[in-house]
Amino acid sequence: MSSNNRLQQWVVAIMATMSTAVCWAAPSQTGHTDFNRDIRPLFATHCTACHGGVKAAGKISFVYRDKALASGKSGLPAIVPGRPEDSEVIRRVTTTDPDELMPQPKHGPRLSEAEIAVLRQWIREGATWSEHWSFVPLSPPPKPEIKNLGWTRTSIDSFVLHRLESEGLNPSPAASPQEWLRRVSLDLIGLPPSLEEYSDFVVHLRIDRESAKARVVDRLLGSPHFGERWAALWLDLARYSDTFGFEKDPHREIWPWRDWVIRAFNNDLPFDQFTLKQLAGDQLPQPSPDDWLATAFHRNTQNNTEGGTDDEEYRMAAVLDRVNTTWTTWQATTFGCTQCHAHPYDPFPHQDYYRFVAFFNNSEDCDQNDDFPKVLFSLDPDRRDQTVQLQRETRRLREALNADGLETVAQITDWKPWIPSEAKASGGSLVVDASGIISTRGTIPITVQYTLAVPAVSGMTAIKIRILPDSMDLKRAPERGQAFSKLRLSWVIPGQSNQPIAFAEVIADHLAGPRDPNKVLEGDGGFGSYPVMAGPREGVLLLEKPLKVSPDGTLQLTLDHGIAANSGVQACALRKFTLWTSTDTRLTTLANSPTRQNTWTQWRAALAKLKDVEGVRVPVMIERSPSASRETRTCIRGYR
Repeated sequence: MSSNNRLQQWVVAIMATMSTAVCWAAPSQTGHTDFNRDIRPLFATHCTACHGGVKAAGKISFVYRDKALASGKSGLPAIVPGRPEDSEVIRRVTTTDPDELMPQPKHGPRLSEAEIAVLRQWIREGATWSEHWSFVPLSPPPKPEIKNLGWTRTSIDSFVLHRLESEGLNPSPAASPQEWLRRVSLDLIGLPPSLEEYSDFVVHLRIDRESAKARVVDRLLGSPHFGERWAALWLDLARYSDTFGFEKDPHREIWPWRDWVIRAFNNDLPFDQFTLKQLAGDQLPQPSPDDWLATAFHRNTQNNTEGGTDDEEYRMAAVLDRVNTTWTTWQATTFGCTQCHAHPYDPFPHQDYYRFVAFFNNSEDCDQNDDFPKVLFSLDPDRRDQTVQLQRETRRLREALNADGLETVAQITDWKPWIPSEAKASGGSLVVDASGIISTRGTIPITVQYTLAVPAVSGMTAIKIRILPDSMDLKRAPERGQAFSKLRLSWVIPGQSNQPIAFAEVIADHLAGPRDPNKVLEGDGGFGSYPVMAGPREGVLLLEKPLKVSPDGTLQLTLDHGIAANSGVQACALRKFTLWTSTDTRLTTLANSPTRQNTWTQWRAALAKLKDVEGVRVPVMIERSPSASRETRTCIRGYR
């Protein structure tokens, strides 16, 4: 999916929900029943505990009209618009049979005669359903009648005065200049006025009272403290913290995002842009440094670095927190209930929660101790744009190199199983079955080394390694990851040092996570699924030149491990994998292509430039590539 299409989905999903603003609608003044005024409270009091979003006893729910009009287990429609005598609900609330009566005596008192009459009338009138009152657009109320016409200055004043007059009260006297100046200063910038500001205000007050006040307000709105005062409220909604939030609670460098929020308020950034940048700034076609920085809103989630905690559990906890925070902050709605079941009162189906989860589930972060991913923001404002663009360019070059490599790999058809004749492990053991699947037995330590005696294939140009999940059962909990950190191929010649065979590069089925697969050739990378297995992984290692078989030696493949999940205490060594070889020379041609070598040079040069930048690495939201996207499933009883 392109960035523009995904951004469009974000705008539709987020901004459309905002368009259904939570507003109050005045009840109907006609003689007819009004659903929100007369019927919804009746259902909420007597019915939805058993026939609502949490559970729909008898397959009947009074939260949604289509389900309320449906036939339940009895086969009879609960509500027949226009015909209360044929509606099962009327029969149930009026029967004298205690086994048939609704609500059942153990669940609460039966409906009163007045309530039954209203329910009957509503059905007779057509059982008209209305959106929950909180989602109905506001209708401007009529202006109230007031006596003291000279007191009002704004439209809301007439409503305040109307209530005061109805209570027989008079408005409080106007605040003194000192009181007014103190109040407006505390309201707008959170700081009291200075003596100099008060003196200046008094001077202008003698000339013109209203212009003097307007002058003060303009000064306060233009103060840098205005953004600080109002950003504090937003930081609370964003659960802002300079630490991770769990156990040792280590420091988190996220203060540049706090400063971005302050600048947004001071620069009067429109609210739709304020929303879009924080929820999907990385999805803009050409995100600026501030667009990327704004996404740190949802990196304020807690990160647990305690030993033994499950990375995937806390990653998902962060994802759900982002969903709940988005709805609470922008909609003031308790959407979190829908994680486990349909909302008991609001029209939010259970599945909609996980549709929303899917928007956040494909970010790169994975509850790691280093708070990955981070973007380097220069401390020099003049270099910030250049620094961020340079990082975007390194990412683009790296993804382009891998994508071009995958195009060639897709054309290779001569892959043959490469079955070791011997397989040893420095901890635990390795077993090779007849089909070539290599699997582990026993306890595998974090830094385990696998040594495999493999057959020499003359003219071999590449090795493919396929890492397999322990099980493909979709009902199982996510498996701990499998990844190796270094791979070496060498000739073992008796009486001599091992002679290494050079590799050119690694092509991965997709790029995701904190480690670059290509660096397994140097011992400073990682290839596999980490920290959890999301499915099989494939990597192709290209030799610099086709293999020439040495008659004096045997071929040895060594896999080193050192990657651990769950705060570094549980090994992510390979547990199940297969090896394949190819002799197709197109792979060698690809590896030695001058154009490709030049792109690798550009990538390394761009990375080198970043080493000289003095700045702060801030955790931000970065979308995983489409090839690495996660599958989002509905959790029937919620997560955990």
